[in-house]
Amino acid sequence: MDRIKNWLKSRKTDDKSIVILLIKGYVILTVLCFIILSLPISQNSDTSIINHIFYAVSIVSTTGLAPSNFNETYSIFGQVWSLLFIQLGGIGYMALSSFIILKQFKSLPSLSARLLKLEFNLPQKYPLKSFIISVFIFTLTIELTGAILLYFGFKEAGIENPIWQAIFHSISAFCTAGFSLYDGSMTSFKDHSFITNTILALSLLGSIGFIVLLDLWFRIIGERKKITLTSKIILFSTFLFWSAASVILFFSDSTLLSDGWNGLRISIFQCISAHTTVGFNNYDLGSISTGGIFIMIVLMIVGASPAGTGGGIKTTSITALIAVLMSVLRRRKRVTFFHKEIPGANIYLAVSSAIFYTFILMIGTWTVLIIDGDRFSFDNILFEVTSALSTVGLSTGITAQLSDASKVVISLMMFIGRLGVLTVGFALISKAPLLRNKPEIEDIAI
Repeated sequence: MDRIKNWLKSRKTDDKSIVILLIKGYVILTVLCFIILSLPISQNSDTSIINHIFYAVSIVSTTGLAPSNFNETYSIFGQVWSLLFIQLGGIGYMALSSFIILKQFKSLPSLSARLLKLEFNLPQKYPLKSFIISVFIFTLTIELTGAILLYFGFKEAGIENPIWQAIFHSISAFCTAGFSLYDGSMTSFKDHSFITNTILALSLLGSIGFIVLLDLWFRIIGERKKITLTSKIILFSTFLFWSAASVILFFSDSTLLSDGWNGLRISIFQCISAHTTVGFNNYDLGSISTGGIFIMIVLMIVGASPAGTGGGIKTTSITALIAVLMSVLRRRKRVTFFHKEIPGANIYLAVSSAIFYTFILMIGTWTVLIIDGDRFSFDNILFEVTSALSTVGLSTGITAQLSDASKVVISLMMFIGRLGVLTVGFALISKAPLLRNKPEIEDIAI
């Protein structure tokens, strides 16, 4: 451990070095996953190298997009290792390494602390020790509870090997990975409310983030009188986005509308799946109307919440942008939400995240359109790229039919989505020199 401690102290801790080190960690995880999936013992059937790469990125990024039937492609050996990488990708490898370091040292080295804050988008003064411990306690408790509930659900449904099925889908749901051992994801369980509701609960708990879970726990045990503004925003926006979208999706699709209450249940499941970026589906997305597809694309772009297992721009960033808009329309000089002022630095990050996300989404969509635009419709390609960049895993059914070049592009989108668009931006853009003199201020037309 002394060697590890000395290594941590010797590493550069400037912003760009921290970002590049985080990226290297996920590259290593992805390569290791690819190597294991490529082993003959991991496979049930032969598949191309591109598909192995695609699966490795999808697993580590907890996206869930699959170029073939996952259960038929990989053996139980490959599935177990895949689940391990889903867990590492979901809770973050820095959370695991930080937990191990805390067992050996009294406090986290500066490098580990900064990596952890970057990976989970944590506030600067957030209590890291409590956060790390809570990550493992909440993960173990929630996934174990979910597995027990799913076991009874799968057993009642007459599913073979319900223990393994329950463990796999519990971890996959909480890590918002969306990988399923069934062809068609959860479509065969659309009428089994107990299973689908358990999946939804797991995905919601994973997507709201560990900050909210820790805040709620402190509130329950009495260590805090109220939850933080971050948790209030996350809980409020999460409920608002998926509930409003569920109603809109229900009325956007004639088939769902004609199905009455059952159609509304399907809409709720699909909207929560898109918003939490878990990626399970209990309905054939290829048959949803264009209006419904549009609503789900918007939800995927919004994404989950910071310090959670989901992707997207994040609910807090979208909320900050809405707060800016409302302040401008009301001609207020300060940006507030729930009667609290949002710091300017956070506004800059939210705006930057939204702009850079949109830019990458445009580049990814344009590239796939150039490659496969004559084979698939624009809305299907936009849906696929958005699903990849937001690490959702939902698809209208075109993933397996994409050309190898498009699969490489989608893989890159998934990898960027797991890291976060701003993290990639920080790595690409070199550190700017300090300005010696204050730049001249000049008004521009807006």
